[in-house]
Amino acid sequence: MRRAVSLCGVAIFFALFSFPLNAWFSLTMLRHQIIQLPAMFILGAIAGAVLYPPRFKNRSLKIALLIATMATLIFWMLPRSIDLTIVYPWFNRVMHGSIFIAGAGTVWGLRGNFFEAQIAFPLMLAAMLITGGAALRSFTILLCSSFTLADQQATGFYLLCIGALIFIGTITFLLQRLGATASESAYPRQS
Repeated sequence: MRRAVSLCGVAIFFALFSFPLNAWFSLTMLRHQIIQLPAMFILGAIAGAVLYPPRFKNRSLKIALLIATMATLIFWMLPRSIDLTIVYPWFNRVMHGSIFIAGAGTVWGLRGNFFEAQIAFPLMLAAMLITGGAALRSFTILLCSSFTLADQQATGFYLLCIGALIFIGTITFLLQRLGATASESAYPRQS
């Protein structure tokens, strides 16, 4: 019952963000890239956590899933892709669905994967956001013709901030895991 309620909530928010609120999100690049896309990704991650992940017999398929997820996220960060989502509503729906699937794919790809993959993926995501944010923030030419230069630069600033937070969070997670491993090896359990 709990799973059904969670999935219904995800479906309601997905429909709300994709249809009635889409026009509001599409008015500015900041709303579109900083609120709507992460919301779709988080909704997909929640759905991926609630649903049973596909049964992969080897971890190389999970790595491939993470690579496909990263490629999806990179594609939707391209200025041309962003412009097309504003011009063509159907292309915007494709973006919503693929970002949602990328969120689920991230959960399925990270769950039970190598510790190194669990660290490398968020670090690569942070690097992508920081790089994209720096480009949007520093260029004085309009990269996305559907938005203004001020909007582009504000979005770049927030992408930099989000990337930095993901980087700091991942490094903190890494250090905590390494510290826990070191303390376990220094003080083995007495049986």
